[in-house]
Amino acid sequence: MRKVNRFEAHLDDYGIITAYLSKEFYSGRSDVFYVRDLKGTLSKCSIYSYEQSGNDYYKYTLGCDPNLVIGDNYDVLEEHGLTVPLQYSLITKSLKFDQDFYYDGNDLGVKCTTESCDFAIWAPTANRIVVEIFKENGPEVLELKRSDKGVFRRHVNYNGHGLSYLYHIYVNGMWNTSIDPTGVGSTVNNQRSVIIDFNQLEKIDSHKLSPLKHSTDSIIYELSVRDFTMQAESNIKNRGKFLGLTEENTKTLGGVSTGLSHIKELGVTHVQIMPMYDFATVDEHNVSLFYNWGYDPVQYNVPEGSYSTNPDNPLSRIEEARKMVETFHENDIRVVMDVVYNHVYDMEASSFEKVVPYYYFRRSNTGALSNGSFCGNDFDSNRLMARKYILDSVKHWMSMYDVDGFRFDLMGVLDVDTMNQVESLCRSLKKDSLVYGEGWNMPTSLPENIKANRYNQHLMPNIGHFNDFFREHVKGKTSHEEVNVKGYCAGDTNYIEAMKACMIGTSVNNYVRLFNQPTQSINYIECHDNHTVWDKLKESNKEDNRDVRIKRQKLMLGAILLAQGIPFIHSGQEFCRTKNGLHNTYRSPDTVNQIDWTRKDRYLEVFKYTKDMIKLRKMFPILRLTQSEQIESHVKFREFDGMLILNYKCQKATPYSEIWIYINPTNQIYYESFNSFVKIIANEAGLIDGLLVQNATINPYTLVVFGTV
Repeated sequence: MRKVNRFEAHLDDYGIITAYLSKEFYSGRSDVFYVRDLKGTLSKCSIYSYEQSGNDYYKYTLGCDPNLVIGDNYDVLEEHGLTVPLQYSLITKSLKFDQDFYYDGNDLGVKCTTESCDFAIWAPTANRIVVEIFKENGPEVLELKRSDKGVFRRHVNYNGHGLSYLYHIYVNGMWNTSIDPTGVGSTVNNQRSVIIDFNQLEKIDSHKLSPLKHSTDSIIYELSVRDFTMQAESNIKNRGKFLGLTEENTKTLGGVSTGLSHIKELGVTHVQIMPMYDFATVDEHNVSLFYNWGYDPVQYNVPEGSYSTNPDNPLSRIEEARKMVETFHENDIRVVMDVVYNHVYDMEASSFEKVVPYYYFRRSNTGALSNGSFCGNDFDSNRLMARKYILDSVKHWMSMYDVDGFRFDLMGVLDVDTMNQVESLCRSLKKDSLVYGEGWNMPTSLPENIKANRYNQHLMPNIGHFNDFFREHVKGKTSHEEVNVKGYCAGDTNYIEAMKACMIGTSVNNYVRLFNQPTQSINYIECHDNHTVWDKLKESNKEDNRDVRIKRQKLMLGAILLAQGIPFIHSGQEFCRTKNGLHNTYRSPDTVNQIDWTRKDRYLEVFKYTKDMIKLRKMFPILRLTQSEQIESHVKFREFDGMLILNYKCQKATPYSEIWIYINPTNQIYYESFNSFVKIIANEAGLIDGLLVQNATINPYTLVVFGTV
């Protein structure tokens, strides 16, 4: 809450002040309040109401001049002589404030020419702003001038590339020192913003990527820059760094590929990079001291310094992040950024709150922070300039780093309009871009009908959602308390109807239908959160020996890659990744989170199987349908004794008239007789040059694919 001092006064709307007076001061009672302007002129306030606020304060609702000039300094006085600055508070949440101060220009931040640079920062409630530019011969302090829409500007007659700077903002009666919320460069550990002239950086080569006709042609592979390259056994030189993901031909002592070569060999179309912008809880000078996945944002437009080979050089992190993306493109792999626009690490210390207090974070009508993210704050995406910030940030990463899409963490904290505008912007920049996110229904203080969650998927037809129904029913429950609950592929055949829905992207009537189209379903059973599949099976399937667990791991990977929708694989899942049974490892050390490449040596059959299932998916367009109507026309189900059978009536592009997929999660051997000859396309060994048969065996814990000749 806002009540921290004996007396506080907040401008909560045009003509409305909310004042709090401590009961320890004259029992919290005052019969007179005034507003005083810069000239010393006093204006008496009307007292509309007063009431007890908690145990310690009285709350007063006051009427004042509705035409107070936003950004001017005012004081509020009460009858006993206490005087406090009038704070611009919930007025920033009003529709009129957004209408008055929304700025649609593209020049916020620092824009450079060859001979000059221009500073621009949006801060309508600020009274003064100075910029401190750090030069070799000492800092230069310059006053910015207020212009239209609350934008403060300053022109300097030098380029400034590589110089660091800070803003000092006088707002709500105090000076705040802040980095630039729109800054694109940074010194180590986000101490200062840095002027970056991208025209002076090496140009990114444009690489023509293989066509991606539909989003269902995508196969997404999630990885962390640090985790993927950190283990010494990877034989990657730049371990834990952006450049580590540019190294090719790295191998384990056993001779299997690691790093980038591994991804290329696997055959995925996209890598999803866990947070690569600047985050808080890793010391960039002492990387081994702390670990964090990076879901604690500080600077959204700056690459993370701990992933740079030289965090003290502000250019290194930029050049190396760009090089990483470029290298993936050279190898025909698209890059999706995992972004966390739903909250920041520390709201009070954030540049957003220091520059425009109260504006950027969602609050109730009492001023209390919304906490739908469960991280202490929610970014207020339906504020026009907050929405613009997200859009400008997305554009920055696509334009300056050439990324190909975005995965939105806790997307349900954001609003539908913001997400649709993000998707539209991305498609205008790259027509085959991907936008998807966690569409959980988070308890943020937004009306239910505008939350960007799965229940409103019909309002966001071109945006994908992580399909937790798929996860829970293919693998089993994921919460720590329910880790023993099995899914269909773990052996609970009671879920066979749910499994049908999963295999058709939960997008068809007469089954569980979560999405209007399969293009909206991100099918996964494992990501950075919760137990890995291997660790989960060790808990839920204690009766299974190691060989059976391997078969179930393969069975689940096959289900992901052959289901309608967009498949998603967590790095290491393809060789039975373990985190030693730990449920949530967001700050566990490298020994837990790093990819153990020696497991690829040990579980090479699982890797080869995954690679083959990816090839199989790419071979048959029938596995990548884009419309629910197509699925209804081309997919039928059969079942017996807990085994699920999918029958695909193929389109003309395939040599088969029908494809049959048998999924057997049981310990029973099944025998099948066909009316005509079929060819075995794949089984537990992966893709095979199968014989023509009329009678076939489906072994326990396996997936078999047949084609009707």
